Amino acid sequence: MSSIKEMMSQRHGRFRAIYNGADLGELACPPEIRAGYEAESFTVQENFALARTIEAVPELSAVIRLRVKAVQLALELLDKQPGNSGELLLRNPDCRPEMELLFPDCRLLPVWEFTPSFTGSHHILLQFSARCGANGKLFRLSAG
Repeated sequence: MSSIKEMMSQRHGRFRAIYNGADLGELACPPEIRAGYEAESFTVQENFALARTIEAVPELSAVIRLRVKAVQLALELLDKQPGNSGELLLRNPDCRPEMELLFPDCRLLPVWEFTPSFTGSHHILLQFSARCGANGKLFRLSAG
Protein backbone atom coordinates (compact mmCIF):
# COMPACT_ATOMS: atom_id res chain seq x y z
CA MET A 1 0.00 0.00 0.00
CA SER A 2 2.85 2.42 0.71
CA SER A 3 4.18 2.08 -2.86
CA ILE A 4 0.81 3.23 -4.25
CA LYS A 5 0.86 6.26 -1.93
CA GLU A 6 4.41 7.06 -3.04
CA MET A 7 3.45 6.73 -6.71
CA MET A 8 0.40 8.98 -6.30
CA SER A 9 2.36 11.64 -4.38
CA GLN A 10 5.04 12.01 -7.06
CA ARG A 11 4.57 14.93 -9.41
CA HIS A 12 5.83 14.35 -12.91
CA GLY A 13 4.65 17.49 -14.72
CA ARG A 14 6.23 20.41 -12.87
CA PHE A 15 8.21 22.06 -15.66
CA ARG A 16 10.34 25.22 -15.46
CA ALA A 17 11.21 27.39 -18.46
CA ILE A 18 14.33 29.47 -19.10
CA TYR A 19 14.44 31.69 -22.20
CA ASN A 20 17.63 33.56 -23.14
CA GLY A 21 18.85 33.27 -19.57
CA ALA A 22 15.59 34.65 -18.08
CA ASP A 23 14.05 32.14 -15.65
CA LEU A 24 10.30 32.16 -16.27
CA GLY A 25 9.79 29.99 -13.21
CA GLU A 26 7.53 27.03 -12.72
CA LEU A 27 4.87 26.62 -15.39
CA ALA A 28 1.19 26.45 -14.49
CA CYS A 29 0.83 23.27 -16.59
CA PRO A 30 3.09 21.14 -18.81
CA PRO A 31 4.24 22.76 -22.07
CA GLU A 32 2.42 22.15 -25.35
CA ILE A 33 4.81 21.35 -28.19
CA ARG A 34 3.62 20.81 -31.75
CA ALA A 35 6.35 19.95 -34.24
CA GLY A 36 6.07 19.60 -37.99
CA TYR A 37 7.93 20.08 -41.22
CA GLU A 38 7.56 21.64 -44.63
CA ALA A 39 9.17 20.38 -47.80
CA GLU A 40 9.11 22.05 -51.19
CA SER A 41 8.42 19.85 -54.22
CA PHE A 42 9.54 20.82 -57.67
CA THR A 43 9.71 19.24 -61.11
CA VAL A 44 13.03 18.69 -62.85
CA GLN A 45 13.22 18.29 -66.65
CA GLU A 46 16.38 16.75 -68.04
CA ASN A 47 17.38 16.43 -71.70
CA PHE A 48 17.92 12.67 -71.60
CA ALA A 49 15.19 11.66 -69.16
CA LEU A 50 11.57 12.31 -68.44
CA ALA A 51 10.52 14.96 -66.00
CA ARG A 52 10.47 13.92 -62.35
CA THR A 53 9.36 15.47 -59.11
CA ILE A 54 11.95 16.03 -56.38
CA GLU A 55 11.25 16.92 -52.76
CA ALA A 56 13.71 19.28 -51.08
CA VAL A 57 15.14 18.60 -47.64
CA PRO A 58 12.32 19.07 -45.12
CA GLU A 59 12.53 22.09 -42.83
CA LEU A 60 11.66 21.18 -39.23
CA SER A 61 9.86 23.59 -36.93
CA ALA A 62 7.80 23.64 -33.75
CA VAL A 63 5.31 25.84 -31.93
CA ILE A 64 5.71 25.80 -28.14
CA ARG A 65 3.00 27.14 -25.83
CA LEU A 66 3.85 27.82 -22.19
CA ARG A 67 1.37 28.82 -19.49
CA VAL A 68 3.53 30.92 -17.16
CA LYS A 69 2.75 31.92 -13.56
CA ALA A 70 5.23 34.86 -13.53
CA VAL A 71 2.95 37.25 -15.44
CA GLN A 72 4.92 40.45 -14.85
CA LEU A 73 8.21 38.85 -15.91
CA ALA A 74 6.56 37.45 -19.05
CA LEU A 75 5.09 40.85 -19.97
CA GLU A 76 8.49 42.51 -19.48
CA LEU A 77 10.06 39.86 -21.72
CA LEU A 78 7.41 40.47 -24.38
CA ASP A 79 8.08 44.22 -24.16
CA LYS A 80 11.89 43.88 -24.41
CA GLN A 81 12.43 41.06 -26.91
CA PRO A 82 9.86 40.96 -29.68
CA GLY A 83 11.19 38.70 -32.41
CA ASN A 84 14.67 38.05 -30.96
CA SER A 85 15.97 34.49 -31.19
CA GLY A 86 17.51 32.57 -28.33
CA GLU A 87 17.57 29.28 -26.45
CA LEU A 88 14.50 27.90 -24.71
CA LEU A 89 15.20 25.34 -21.99
CA LEU A 90 12.36 23.29 -20.51
CA ARG A 91 13.38 21.46 -17.36
CA ASN A 92 11.42 18.90 -15.35
CA PRO A 93 13.21 18.39 -12.02
CA ASP A 94 10.56 15.93 -10.76
CA CYS A 95 11.43 13.22 -13.30
CA ARG A 96 14.05 10.71 -12.28
CA PRO A 97 16.44 11.15 -13.99
CA GLU A 98 15.85 14.88 -14.44
CA MET A 99 14.73 15.76 -17.97
CA GLU A 100 15.84 18.80 -19.97
CA LEU A 101 14.59 19.75 -23.41
CA LEU A 102 16.61 22.49 -25.15
CA PHE A 103 15.46 24.32 -28.28
CA PRO A 104 18.60 26.15 -29.56
CA ASP A 105 16.90 28.49 -32.06
CA CYS A 106 13.67 29.76 -30.55
CA ARG A 107 11.77 33.03 -31.00
CA LEU A 108 9.22 34.53 -28.63
CA LEU A 109 6.15 35.41 -30.69
CA PRO A 110 4.12 38.54 -29.95
CA VAL A 111 1.06 36.30 -29.44
CA TRP A 112 -0.08 35.91 -25.85
CA GLU A 113 -3.15 35.40 -23.67
CA PHE A 114 -3.54 36.74 -20.15
CA THR A 115 -5.87 34.84 -17.80
CA PRO A 116 -6.65 36.67 -14.56
CA SER A 117 -8.03 34.62 -11.70
CA PHE A 118 -10.29 35.57 -8.78
CA THR A 119 -9.23 32.69 -6.55
CA GLY A 120 -5.80 31.45 -7.64
CA SER A 121 -2.76 32.86 -9.37
CA HIS A 122 -2.88 34.70 -12.70
CA HIS A 123 -1.41 33.01 -15.80
CA ILE A 124 -0.11 34.19 -19.14
CA LEU A 125 0.18 31.98 -22.21
CA LEU A 126 3.33 32.60 -24.24
CA GLN A 127 4.02 31.21 -27.70
CA PHE A 128 7.41 30.39 -29.14
CA SER A 129 8.49 29.36 -32.60
CA ALA A 130 11.45 26.95 -32.86
CA ARG A 131 13.63 26.11 -35.85
CA CYS A 132 16.63 23.86 -36.31
CA GLY A 133 19.86 25.14 -34.77
CA ALA A 134 23.31 25.28 -36.38
CA ASN A 135 23.71 21.52 -35.91
CA GLY A 136 20.52 20.79 -37.90
CA LYS A 137 18.60 19.56 -34.85
CA LEU A 138 15.31 21.03 -33.67
CA PHE A 139 15.93 20.15 -30.02
CA ARG A 140 18.28 18.35 -27.66
CA LEU A 141 16.95 16.03 -24.98
CA SER A 142 19.05 15.20 -21.97
CA ALA A 143 18.13 13.03 -19.03
CA GLY A 144 20.44 12.57 -16.13
